[in-house]
Amino acid sequence: MKYFIKRLFIFLSIPIVILTVVFIAVPETPRSEKSLLFSKLDKDYLLRNTSAPRLILMGGSNLSFGIDSSMLEQELGITPINTAIQATIGTYYIMDTILDNVQTGDILVMSIEYSQYFGRHAYGGEELLRTVMDVDRSTINKLRPNQWLNLIVYFPKYSISKIKPTEYILKENIEIGIYERESFNQYGDAVVHWGHNHSDFPPYDRIEGRFNHKFIKDLLIFEQQVEGLDATLYITFPGLQETTFQIMEDQIRKVESELIKNGFNLLGTPDRYMITELLMYNTPYHLNREGVVYRTGLLIEDLQAAGIIPGESE
Repeated sequence: MKYFIKRLFIFLSIPIVILTVVFIAVPETPRSEKSLLFSKLDKDYLLRNTSAPRLILMGGSNLSFGIDSSMLEQELGITPINTAIQATIGTYYIMDTILDNVQTGDILVMSIEYSQYFGRHAYGGEELLRTVMDVDRSTINKLRPNQWLNLIVYFPKYSISKIKPTEYILKENIEIGIYERESFNQYGDAVVHWGHNHSDFPPYDRIEGRFNHKFIKDLLIFEQQVEGLDATLYITFPGLQETTFQIMEDQIRKVESELIKNGFNLLGTPDRYMITELLMYNTPYHLNREGVVYRTGLLIEDLQAAGIIPGESE
């Protein structure tokens, strides 16, 4: 029996060792290099090299697929940097990695998906693992214990993806995909989908998990850190499909009430950013071109109402 257990242990340990070596040593694949996650490198470059006055947009794809930064610049006289990529990277990573590049006088506008306020969503998922392993390993030390707990489950899938032949065979495609690095413009906005029509898609279900009060406490700490850098944080609400809004309305009200109770600087209301179906693109958080213009107009009005005028903030 001992001999059998020993042989079984050796048999099981071999693939674990192989996957571990692949996880650590094998670099990003050609297919992964084309993904929108690698736009982080371009957005970080903007953060390091864009002069003041600056409007830094933070969040998930509700922002990357929902804002026209050129409109913001034209109307407000301030240079936008859209750092948003995807919600499953997690808000903790977004907060912890942006602080190194915040400058005096920066206006930070956070628009995160409602799921980020519930359960463990803010700690990130598979896309966070791919970001810290493939895109920017220098940020691994930014991860918190709760983030690592979220990521462990994705380790095997990530390692196996590195040895799949399909990750290394790329077909020639002249058109830029909507979820590729090259789909973003000079401000960090995803723009390729602006030329596409509205697609039918199902609404999201209710958000899983309880309201994350710890996240609110950590958001307050982040606000203090931003203010310590002589910058200002505003929180606004994502553009969300009306049908999905109605499904999770009580959860959205909870988010709004907690933000108000904790004294955050808010721009607009959830209802103001509830978007009709024909202004959506392909998910409840992605807007088509007409929706992008509409939502950007709302944000401009809310920023102006908060005292953000060309080149100044009050």
